[in-house]
Amino acid sequence: MKKIIILTVVLLVFLSTWFNSTLLHASLNKAPDNYSKSVFAGSNTIWVPDNYTTIQSAINNAKEGDTIFVGAGTYNESVVINKALSLVGENKYDTIIDGRETEIVVCVTAENVAISNVTMQNGELGLWLGYSLNNILTDNIVANNSYGIYLWGSSNNVLTGNVASNNYDGIYLYRSSGNTISCNNVSNNWRGIYLDDSSHNTLIDNVVSSNSDNGIHLYHSGNNILSGSTASNNTYGIYVGDSDNNALSGNNAIHNQRGIYFYHSGNNILGGNTIANNTQYGIFLDSSSNNEILHNNFINNIGSSLRSINSVNTWDNGVEGNYWSDYPGTDANRDGIGDTPHPAEENNHDNHPLMAMFLQFNILTENRAYLINAVCNSTISDFQLHSNLNNKTDAMSFKVNGDGFCRISIPHALIEPPFIVEVNGNSTLYFKKVYANGTHTWLYFAYAPSEHEVTIKHTFSSEQLLWSQWTIFGLTIIIVILFSISINYYRLFSKQKKIIETYEREVGSFPVSHEERARMRFIKDVIEREEKLEKFKKKYGIRIQPASTLEDLMEKLGVQKES
Repeated sequence: MKKIIILTVVLLVFLSTWFNSTLLHASLNKAPDNYSKSVFAGSNTIWVPDNYTTIQSAINNAKEGDTIFVGAGTYNESVVINKALSLVGENKYDTIIDGRETEIVVCVTAENVAISNVTMQNGELGLWLGYSLNNILTDNIVANNSYGIYLWGSSNNVLTGNVASNNYDGIYLYRSSGNTISCNNVSNNWRGIYLDDSSHNTLIDNVVSSNSDNGIHLYHSGNNILSGSTASNNTYGIYVGDSDNNALSGNNAIHNQRGIYFYHSGNNILGGNTIANNTQYGIFLDSSSNNEILHNNFINNIGSSLRSINSVNTWDNGVEGNYWSDYPGTDANRDGIGDTPHPAEENNHDNHPLMAMFLQFNILTENRAYLINAVCNSTISDFQLHSNLNNKTDAMSFKVNGDGFCRISIPHALIEPPFIVEVNGNSTLYFKKVYANGTHTWLYFAYAPSEHEVTIKHTFSSEQLLWSQWTIFGLTIIIVILFSISINYYRLFSKQKKIIETYEREVGSFPVSHEERARMRFIKDVIEREEKLEKFKKKYGIRIQPASTLEDLMEKLGVQKES
């Protein structure tokens, strides 16, 4: 009886433990009624404040790979993430982690962490990554910190869609490499994005505005890519100090006091940037040489487009240079390039200034991108490609709006030369090929005012047409010769056929042996010859004795009889 009671108690304890564990697991993974369950995989999701009242307690009880969903509200705490997990806020404007002037609001020491839709504010460091790799930070707000987002010795992280405002430094990288910083809005800080001793990072499509000092600042940082970003209303739009081998392309440095500033920096490439409406100067180079500055637009910079001290740089590639709105020269030969150098600074001349803004377009077809460069004083839009019956691209079209000209480069890999240009289906006011190399052809054409559709398409050259004509002529000669040979062969064949038919009538039908044919032919010849010999005898009195039999003839001729 005692054994039965003991077994019953043990069974009840086991069932109770299992039931409570099941309830706890279900509770941790059940979405609160006012949350959307469609966003997260329920089996790995912990909910704050429903399962845990603080974010840190949820992290402490989470496993690697879990998702912690934080509901709207203000959480007055400092958070340390030391394991790979996802921290997701319900709404970045209403899900707030407030450090209350603590040192670090959110500290990430693990790898493969994802943080999104969270506001981190009121700390020395809003979001700090220390020697951390492969993290993804998206759609967060960092505000009212000394450093908004700080990467220390951290690599291969992705920062995209974040807002950094009202910090001393919005985004700061120290000795960090291989990071991608894209589509962030960094404004109203002392400095916007600052790279310190950091290399091989990519900054793309960021908006950096209204910062008190520098919009984007590179210091002792090399081999970085800055592309497609806008730096506006800062003291310095882009500041490059003691930094080499960086590439700046497609950026806009506009409405700053100083557009782009280089200090003790060399071997950098500036291409396709627009430096406009800056109040002191467009670009300033101080003790910075061997930089390549090409295809940039310097527009309406009030103080000066260019200032240079102890610097010698390259401003053109021998064919094209930059566009300067203050260029006083002309284009008499109508190729889109100024006839005289831009008088910039001593030892810094743009020998081939552009007569209009430099524009650049990426055309994607068949999973391949083609770069189209244009110098045009009109607006260009609506690029389209057209294919022939063989499904090969042989034309492109686009719209221009304005009165003027275009100089445009066409990749041969996209459309094969030579080319013709039409405006609204008609000839242009002026058109010529201005330059070509092994991969591209540059065309120049002009048009009347208003909006037009321009079509550039492949055509046949006069040399190609001449070769085509010679080819057709040669083929014609060959056909005539073959036809003549065919006629002669037919005639010969017909003649031979008649001979054979006559012979068969005389000697009989096939099949007969060769010897029998010869014998019959010999007999016929003997008869004909006797008539001729008789006439010869009567006329000349001489008698000729021919062979009387085939065998006699073969013996005289030395012909052996077939065995």
